[in-house]
Amino acid sequence: MEFRDCIRNMRKTSYAKENGSIKDTSGFMDCSNGINPFGISGRVLNSLKNFDVTKLNTYPKPALNLKNIIMEYWKGINVIDEDQIVLGDGSIELIYKINKLFVDNQSLVLGYSPQFSDYVDDVQANGGIYESYILEGSNNFRMDPEQFMDRMDRGHSLFYLDNPNNPTGQVIDVEDLEKIVTKAAEYDRPVIIDEAYGDFIPKELSAVSLVNKFNNLIVIRSLSKGIGLAGIRAGYIVTSKEIAEQYRKISNPYEMNSIARHLAEAAIQDTDFMTDCCEKIILIKGKFIKALSKLQVLETSESVPIMTLKHPDNGTDLEKLLLDQEIKSVSCKEFVGLGQNYVRLMINPDIDRLIAGVQRVEDQVK
Repeated sequence: MEFRDCIRNMRKTSYAKENGSIKDTSGFMDCSNGINPFGISGRVLNSLKNFDVTKLNTYPKPALNLKNIIMEYWKGINVIDEDQIVLGDGSIELIYKINKLFVDNQSLVLGYSPQFSDYVDDVQANGGIYESYILEGSNNFRMDPEQFMDRMDRGHSLFYLDNPNNPTGQVIDVEDLEKIVTKAAEYDRPVIIDEAYGDFIPKELSAVSLVNKFNNLIVIRSLSKGIGLAGIRAGYIVTSKEIAEQYRKISNPYEMNSIARHLAEAAIQDTDFMTDCCEKIILIKGKFIKALSKLQVLETSESVPIMTLKHPDNGTDLEKLLLDQEIKSVSCKEFVGLGQNYVRLMINPDIDRLIAGVQRVEDQVK
């Protein structure tokens, strides 16, 4: 059959796999997911109990109430309009459609690496070319916005930044984001700021604060990470009315199902839950990092639950060593600029068990 060349020739690099390992890991400590380690809020659980199941027999009603809740959530940061909000079935589905707006054959997209590898895959699936500004190990893989901007030019169709970063958990200052978006605007090019992990940082650091200053900014928010609703696949974008209008041409009026909309309303309003989670993450992540002696933690933010660990031996499969200690992580061999001696690790509430297992790995370092 005649498949598109960009699909036939691409190599899928996603680390997300539906099928489990052949090995039984049911008793292992799972530090592989990019979710909230403290689960979901009681307010969401109560909301689920109150869901009217008769709604499942009809299409989702207009999402004005949910959009009003989103607008209220951002009220202290920016005044956004209903027409600037677009719902979606998880942030990855939003990414697919945004790329469909701007990326086609030979489109050049600039991002930095390592970052969310599924985004790179989708650029290639649309026939585009993903160009990386690769973070430097000598700077502990810290994002340098000035160096990124030096790579930007009119030849790029789109710029993509995940913030907080996946897999390191580091955060770009909003002032630096504004500089990047300003330069992209000079070229009349869009910028995607993927804030899938954005609930783990203060709202003041979100690029949503910049949306009304620029016509070229697209901010993606997920309900899968901090808010803890990964299983229902829900997210939204905040952008200019112009981009939102074009997006709706390739979308449908029923994105985000009825259950997801119902639970999202409760989850977004439960700000106390996220505040409590972030405070706990800061404590246990700090304790974990202080306990390390031989494994290196790349640049990261204290409140973001994911981080990247580096083993000093490039030939070592760090994911395997952690599995030997019954700790599940994500190998970074598919992330541009890293390798098998790196893993993405999500912090775990059972921090003493996690520290003990990682220290046993460190004991094997020569």
